[in-house]
Parts: sequence; structure tokens; C-alpha cells
Amino acid sequence: MFYIQDGRFSYSLTTHEAILTAATSTHNNVDYGAGVFAFATSGGASLVFEDPILSNFLSNNPFTLIVGIDDITNTNTLGKLRELSDLYPNLEVKVFCHSDSGSLFHPKFIWFKVDGEIRLITGSGNLTEKGLRRNREAFTINYLTHNGLRAFEDYWNVWISENNDNLRDLDDEEVVRKAARNATRFIRTRRIETELDADEDENTFTETENQSQNTEQIPSEILETEDYEAWTIEDNPEVLVAEIPNSGDRWKQANFNRSVFESFFGGIAGLNVERRILLRHVGTTGNLEELEVRPTVSVRSQNYRVELNAAGGLDYPEGDNRPIGIFIKVATRSFIYSLVMPEDVIYNEVLSYLNNYQPRVGNRMRRYLTDVDELRENCPSLNFW
Repeated sequence: MFYIQDGRFSYSLTTHEAILTAATSTHNNVDYGAGVFAFATSGGASLVFEDPILSNFLSNNPFTLIVGIDDITNTNTLGKLRELSDLYPNLEVKVFCHSDSGSLFHPKFIWFKVDGEIRLITGSGNLTEKGLRRNREAFTINYLTHNGLRAFEDYWNVWISENNDNLRDLDDEEVVRKAARNATRFIRTRRIETELDADEDENTFTETENQSQNTEQIPSEILETEDYEAWTIEDNPEVLVAEIPNSGDRWKQANFNRSVFESFFGGIAGLNVERRILLRHVGTTGNLEELEVRPTVSVRSQNYRVELNAAGGLDYPEGDNRPIGIFIKVATRSFIYSLVMPEDVIYNEVLSYLNNYQPRVGNRMRRYLTDVDELRENCPSLNFW
């Protein structure tokens, strides 16, 4: 089957979601798997291998991950891969490190032997947050059984055997050297881009001045910026301005109606496994906070929930004023958001905007769909800008 990952395409399926589906067994019959990617980032590796589906897979089954080191993959990536290897004894990580100056290591595929078949995903996306979710990519999923399965395993084993010298450990001296080179190259590139674009692109979250100028801070600063590029505001994306209902001490599990759940958040009613909603809250200083990964959960009561970390530990406000969530869609089922509380200095600005465009009717929760241009014009004080 052929799929297109495209945030502007109504039938988009992300590479990330396809991987999770392929790793899921319906008959509790799982053997092993492997993945090969030209480039990887710490965020991309976390997105796949820290998901509960892959965690469950790796708790009982071996998996081999091979990443290239010709570009992008750097010291932060290696650190995250070491962390994952320590966390999952069944995860073997190798780095494809070669000396062919005229050749680039560039494959992107992943496969699982599950329920008596090989599920092979071959596509254009790398193991990065952008490649797995944001970029326009394409991929196919093939299901191999019987003779096809055996032929694939034989073919794979021969390739592994003949490339044994190129498959290095994470702590290999040459691997570490190339990773540091990639980190330095990335900082210098981003420094130039930031200097050129600082006054032109107000819609893009970029690294701080210290990050872009200080090439000595390679281990802790680099990949955050590379993966954050999956969260930039480009063009004029869709926006949801929504009052969050009171659900007692569980109001952080924000409920939406089916229309909003499906048409805006990209969920499918009744399907809770293979789709993932990704969110990042924008803090008071405009910084993107920790990645939130949510299954598209629907329940029998016909409530469709999206849990918001930003509401954690907060009491639901008393009186008539309700929390207002502002969600900007940056890719398929990927959103940056701000949770505005009545005590926040910008609350009245947001409330006036909502009152003007969708006056309150009784106690009904308001859900207003708009775009970034209109939002920016009416709410210039939001932390997105």
C-alpha cells in the first residue's frame, strides 16, 4: 500500500504512525525487527522508541537499528541512542560508518516480523521529528509471507554480513569524530541562517542568540533546534480557539465534540491505537516545552479527549471565565498550543477576540476555527509571536 505524509492532505498518514501500526501484534506473535535510516536526531529516536508500542515490542523482542553518520546524526543523537540501548537490552544500535568518499549512505526503511509476516515500510523520511511527522514524504507498506518472507530474511542477513566492517558501535572513535563534525557543521549553518532571517521570519521558533553563536555547546544545544524545526509556523495554518470544560480534577483531559476531534485534530472516532496527536505547549517566554504524545482517545460517552500537560496541577477557575486553549496545526496531528487562564495578563485580549467572533450561547463550550493571520491580528500579545 502506498501512503503520502502531507499536512495539507486530508488522508495523510505519518511515517511515525505507520511504524507504530506495523509493530502492533493482533495475535501476540512477535519475533524481531530492524530499521535503517540515513540520518537520525534525538527527538526522532525518542518519538519512535519511547512510544508504549515500541517499548512493549522491545521488552520481549530483539530489534536492530542502523543509522548513518554522513550528515545530521550528531553527538546528541548518539547520547540518546546510548540511553535507549541501556533502557532496552533487546535494542542493538549500530552506526553505518564507511569511507567511500563518492557515496552517501541514504536508505530509510524499517520492518517487523509480526504475526507470521514481514511488515516492511520503505519511504523517504528519516528518523527525525520532521521526517516522521512534518515533512512531505511518501512511503509504502509491504506484507511478506511464506517464500517472500524467507527470501527477505536471507537477503537482509547477506547484506548485514557483507557490511560487517561498516557497522560500528556507538562509542567507535570514528563514529564519535564524525558525530562531532556534524554537530559543529549544524551550529555554523544555523548561525548563518539565523543572522540572515532574524528580521524576516517572525513566525518561526529559532534558537536563542547564545545557542546560535556558541559553537562550544555542542552536546546539549544542537538537536533541540533541529527537531524544533518540525514545530515552526509556516504559511497560514489552521487554528482552534476552544474553551476547556470543567471536568473536576481531571479537566486536563480536555473534551471536544466529534467534529473538532476528527476534522481539526485528525482523530478517527473509535480508533485509539495507531494515530498519535503530538503537542508542544508554548510557555510564557515563548519557548516550546516538552513534547506531549497522545493517542487519539474516544470513549463510549462520545467524548473525545486530548490531554494537556499545561493544565496539570492547576485548579479549574471559579466563576464564568473558562480556560481557553489555542491550538495551531503545524502538521498532520501535530500542534503547538497555549493554555490561557483567567488570571493571565493576555486573557482579556483572547476573550474579547472569542466574544467578537463567536458570542457565548448559554453554557455551551465555544470552539472557533480560524487561521494564524486572523489570530495574530486580534491577539498580538500571545506567546506564539
